[in-house]
Amino acid sequence: MKAGMIIYLVGGQEIPEPFDLRQTCQYLGVFADRVELVGHRQGFFEVDDALFFLLTKGCGWVSLLVAQWEQHHLSPVYPPVRVWG
Repeated sequence: MKAGMIIYLVGGQEIPEPFDLRQTCQYLGVFADRVELVGHRQGFFEVDDALFFLLTKGCGWVSLLVAQWEQHHLSPVYPPVRVWG
């Protein structure tokens, strides 16, 4: 089964467009086949919408990472938690 990651962006910052969220997850030590963003102005508006989308794309394992954008990189606020699977 595929693994999915939801990144919940806090702090009101926006991530620049040519940014690879999947590669960032690998850099943080978290493997994911699909990564979706939940933010105020970007990606999905709510976590449950992103979760439903990942489940429809075949992800049987989904984790949530709360992070904020700080000076050209994502900084995790808490360790990732499993929300499905």
